[in-house]
Formats: sequence, C-alpha cells, structure tokens
Amino acid sequence: PAPAATEEPLREHIDMARAGSLMHFVSNEVLDALDREEAEKGHHKLELGVSEPVEGPEKRIMHMQDAVESFGLGGGLKELSESYKKFGLHASGSGYTFCEYIPEASAVFLVGDFNNWDRAANPLVESPKQPGLWSGTLSGPAAAGLKKGGKHKLFIQPVIGQEYWAVPAWTTHYTYTEDTKLLDAVYWPLEKKAEKLAKAATDKAYERIYECHLGLVSGEGKKASFTEAGDMLLPRVAKMGYSAILVIGALECKEYSSIGQQPVSLFAVSHQLGTPEDFSAFISKAHRLDLQVILSIAHDGAACCEDGLPGQLFGTGEHYFSAATGARLFDYANNETIRYLVSSLRFWMDEFAIDGFRFQGVSEMVYTHHGMWVPKDKDEMDEFLASENKLNNHGIRYLMMANALIREVKPASITIADEFTSFPSTCQSVKEGGLGFDVRQTSALPSHIRQLLKTRRDEEWGMQELVDAALLPKTMRPDEKVLGCMENVENCVVGRRPLKIAMLSWETLHTIAAGGVAPHVTELAGALHAAGHQVHIFTRSSNGTTWEHPIWGVTYHEVAFPTSADFVREIENMCSAFVGRYLYVEGCVGGFDIVHGHDWLVGPAVSQLQAMGRRCVFTMHST
Repeated sequence: PAPAATEEPLREHIDMARAGSLMHFVSNEVLDALDREEAEKGHHKLELGVSEPVEGPEKRIMHMQDAVESFGLGGGLKELSESYKKFGLHASGSGYTFCEYIPEASAVFLVGDFNNWDRAANPLVESPKQPGLWSGTLSGPAAAGLKKGGKHKLFIQPVIGQEYWAVPAWTTHYTYTEDTKLLDAVYWPLEKKAEKLAKAATDKAYERIYECHLGLVSGEGKKASFTEAGDMLLPRVAKMGYSAILVIGALECKEYSSIGQQPVSLFAVSHQLGTPEDFSAFISKAHRLDLQVILSIAHDGAACCEDGLPGQLFGTGEHYFSAATGARLFDYANNETIRYLVSSLRFWMDEFAIDGFRFQGVSEMVYTHHGMWVPKDKDEMDEFLASENKLNNHGIRYLMMANALIREVKPASITIADEFTSFPSTCQSVKEGGLGFDVRQTSALPSHIRQLLKTRRDEEWGMQELVDAALLPKTMRPDEKVLGCMENVENCVVGRRPLKIAMLSWETLHTIAAGGVAPHVTELAGALHAAGHQVHIFTRSSNGTTWEHPIWGVTYHEVAFPTSADFVREIENMCSAFVGRYLYVEGCVGGFDIVHGHDWLVGPAVSQLQAMGRRCVFTMHST
C-alpha cells in the first residue's frame, strides 16, 4: 500500500551493527536465516577462516577481465565508470530522471521539498531485467517544484522488515538539518566545471607534493572555505616550488574531525567547506598556477551512520568493520559496489578535472585481515603472502580495475597508494599483474621522528638516519617510487596525537564476562577508540586458542594458557601468557604508548612489563 503524506521525517539513530542490503530493521534471526540461504546458493562471503587461494599475476589479470566482462558492457571499464550520468538525480529535458540500486525492496518512493514530502506522489519502478534497479521520472508540478538546493530522500518499503528513510547514494551535495541532527541530500547540478591543467604542467609529475586539509588553512581558529584556501594557500604553494597539492578531507564526512577517513558519499564535497562550484574554482585556480590537484579518496570504507551510504555496498558482519577507524568496509565482490567506486573516480576526473588520487587504506583492502599482523621482514613477508587466507583477491582486483580506468581516461594522472606493509607489486603495472600505482606513500619517517623525540636529543640526530627512515620501504621494494613525508594525516585525526593503548584484563563483555570489570573495560576501550585512539585488549581466550579479532574498532587478543586446579598458579600462567603475547604483538605492530592493567588478577603481568621499561597504569576495581 502507498504510504500517507507526511512532513519531512524526524528520524532516530539506528544501530547499524548488522545492516546488510538496506535491511536496517531486520532481526538477527531473520539475518541469520538469510545468511544460511546465501550460503546454500554458494554465494561468496568473506569471513575469518574462509580459504582465499593465492593468485599469481596471470590469474589476477584474467579474473580482473572476467569481473569487467560480468557487467555485459561493450565499452568495458570506461562505459561502466560513466554510470554517474545515469544514477542519482539528473535533469532531462523539461523534467528529471532518478535511478538507484536498492535490493530487497518491495516499493521505493522519491520524496522531498519538490512534492511537499508526499510519500505516495512519486513511486519508482523496479527494472524487470535488473532486479533491485529502481528508476523514475519527475515531470509536471513535481519537476517545477524541484529547485537547486531542494532536499530529497528515499522512502523504502523492504521485502522484510520495517519501512525506512534513506539518503540516495549518488548524492552530489548535502546540507545539515539541525532538527534531525542528520545530513540530507540536496539537488545541486554543477554550474561550471573546473579548468583543465595545461599539458606542459603534467610533465612535472610528482616531484614535490604539498599535502593539506583545506579547512585548516585559516589561522583564526575557524574552518577555512575552499575560496579562502584558494586565496591564502595556492599562491604560497606555487611560490615554494611544489608541483602538486594533495587535498585531504574534501569529501563529505559524517564527522568533520575524521579528516576525510569516513565519508558519507564519494560524489560530494564537504558542505562545511563550500559548494561544488567553490571547489571547482579552487581547482581552476590551482591549474592556472601549474599545480596538479590530487584528491585523497577513501575506497576502503565509509562512515557507519544512518545518513551515510546504504548497506548494500558493504559486507555484513563484524569482519567488515575497520579495526582502526570503525568505518564500514566495502564489499568488492559486489558488482554494484564496483560500479559505485569506479564511477566516483570518473566523476572527479570529468567534472572537476582532478589530476590524480591518493587511495587511503590500501592495506585494509588487499588483506583479509586488513593489514594487521603483517611481518616486517622480507622473507617472513613472502612466506606470509604465500599462505592461504591472507589476501583479499576481490580487493586486489578492484584496485587493478581502478588504476586501469584512471590510465585509460587520463594517462597522465598520478595514483598514490597509502600502503604501509610493503605489499608486493603495489607499483607494478596492471598489465604485469600489479596494482598499478605510481608511487607508495610511507609514514616511516614520522614514526621514526616520534621515536627520536622520545629517546634522543635533537643534536644527536643524523641526516643520513632521517633519509634512511624516509626511504625504508625501498629496502624491501627497491624498484618502487616512494613518497616520503615529514607528517601524515593519520597522526593528526584528533587534536593531539592518537595513543596506542594495550589493556590487560581477565574479562570483557565480548569474551569471558565474570563480573563488573568486563563492562568497564569494554566500554572504556570503545570510548577511547571513538576518541581516535588505537586500543588492544589482552584477555582470556574463549575457545582455548590464541587468536585476535576486531570488535567495533577495538582489537581483542584472546590468549590461551595452561589451566590449573591451583587458582594462584593459573593466574600466574595467565599473566605470563599475557606478557608473552604482548611482546609478540609489539614486535608486529610497534610499541604501545601505555599499558593499562585492570584489577589485581593482571597485577603480575603489569609488574613484569613495567620492569621491562613499559609505561604502565594500573586500576584496582572495587568489585
């Protein structure tokens, strides 16, 4: 039945823990049943422990070509990437067209200011040839009512679950609605495209790149706009001899403080910095100064929020959440996800004349465990990569497609991989089975400088030592170009440097819960992660084996140890096992800033680590 007309909706916050294909309000029992149904059909679902075979260069190329051909388009990647011209809301003659992929829906309605929020006025129609593809047109009074800046949403009646509102995925501009505390889509056709860079300027390639969050340009303690950044920053960057500017945090994000790491759309600039026309003017000014503009883009994942991207673009389950940021991770086995991602690249190249991209979180994309626990030694790394269940072949395939598309559309473009594990073939061409990037960005130097600040006086630093630290990845991948930096965005996401925290506790809510310490440790760890810190919890194993897994951004290390009828001896065994595992993890991911022990049971472990020179805090709980 058609829904009744209503005013613009007030929406409550929704827990997205298991949101799949737009099924925000479906119970766990129903989701479990659907998962079993998908498994019976043989559909791929990436989970911890599922065997991922190792693919050589030839197989990578063959599977990438198969993935492109699966769309059935004669124009290949280039035609697929033009989907942004069809999907979303577009002017067409005297009216407008709308298209969106919404699986598992029984009815979809386009609602907004243009029809006075009448839910039943403008239903969309599902394609009989492409299930889940909904489209429609606006004409007459509805078309006349659609103005630039007018808000619109989707009202969806799912096959299973409650009806709900959603923000269109292909939105190109947002506004913040104070009443609902949510971002809303607005219709915003781009009036003027950015000017292209002169051909002579492309020859400078990536000699010197200036990385900057444009909103931080102002020295007055307020966010700068695209216009202000263009006036204050660009002339200075050009005068200093830089050849390009790397723009971070330009895309619309749920939290401005995330500096572009958790976008809500891959087609919209941040409304807090200005309009699409303002960003276009910024790029035009940079090009007139012979500066290339490189856009930092998050194709590893997006914000987990009600007003963000719809669930069908992501995988389901805890494994599809980033342990580092809490972002939802894209499902690269889904064709519609690939369509969305490659289209966003083409959109920025066509509409804004972007000269290249820095891909954030490449390590999250190429490994099944998102780049965690990767060995640093070259021989150990080769052995690690040769074993099964380590590589995310779908993610690797997507990166190959992305770089192949960029080369086809704009051969002079620059692509930078934000990849910290020295993954092989990152900067090898796609034709050779590599990922296809031009250069790898490394944060080895900022990490080394922070260590020097802690341990040595600055007059004791050596220039050769700093150069060696900047070029550390060259020792493992000597044939690759490396982009060194003095500072990187990951260390600036919060007002102060994020801390790496290790917690020791014999209980948590997600492993073994025995008393009041469990909720305290679990909630404290979650709050610290939300504040931008990296948190690891070392606790008793719930299944008798030693393993680690992320839960809502916090990494849980479940540690096995010998049990005993003597409780004191068992606790000694537990503490020794905690220390051993801590030292192992420290060797893999680097040192922790602080160790936080919870309650007397982990006291011996804290004492041992303190004796080893670790900075420790101990909390005695009155439970």
